[in-house]
Amino acid sequence: MLNGSPKITLWRQNGIPIRLDATFLLVPMLFVGVGSASRFGEGLAAVAFGTSGIFLSILLHEMGHAYAAKRHQVGVSEIVVGGFFGYAALRRQTIPRWMLIRILAAGPCANLVVFLVIWLLLALAAPPAIGFGVLAESVGRTMGWLGESLRILAIVNLAMFIFNMLPAFPLDGGRILGLVLDRHTSAEKSQRLVAGLSVVIGCAVILFGFSLSFFLAIVGFMIIAVNLRRLRRASRRHGI
Repeated sequence: MLNGSPKITLWRQNGIPIRLDATFLLVPMLFVGVGSASRFGEGLAAVAFGTSGIFLSILLHEMGHAYAAKRHQVGVSEIVVGGFFGYAALRRQTIPRWMLIRILAAGPCANLVVFLVIWLLLALAAPPAIGFGVLAESVGRTMGWLGESLRILAIVNLAMFIFNMLPAFPLDGGRILGLVLDRHTSAEKSQRLVAGLSVVIGCAVILFGFSLSFFLAIVGFMIIAVNLRRLRRASRRHGI
């Protein structure tokens, strides 16, 4: 989303460079205050553990795309992990529609798997009375900062799955919707439909973001900006 921000290469995975975007420096703010206020060490551990977990969650999402791409002999030029976003850049080549849909869906599915694994761990470790509500209630009193950080990571991965499947460009769900519509209408008309729907969803994300997370509101603004540009380009092509 922020292609102009600085990036550093961390390592190479099967020849694919894994890069960290400078915007990732915003992530630790999510975990400030998770640990005990009277114990500096707990707070620091919670921030470090939570930040590492977010990094792995985004990385696994993008590696889900990359794994699916590799299964279909589609090249990946790089994987970038940023502040609450990431992307796996596919090499320029002709990719069948059904294959690209599978590659796009693989990322959110990776987050769903991570969510289920963490939730099962919390459900087994927390008191039986909490049950599925372990995600809605603080587990700090029973499991300490580690349990609370895991709870936040579970919620984040579930949110990443749901959010990325929203039918809004440039999210995975929006790209999938565009590919499906392309089968039934012209590419330009499907682009207009997806862009218009994306602007509406972006507005909804902003409204929810102001009550849930400032970062979510920022993403909503970015979705609107990207799709307004797409609509303007489509209008210029038709001389409107």
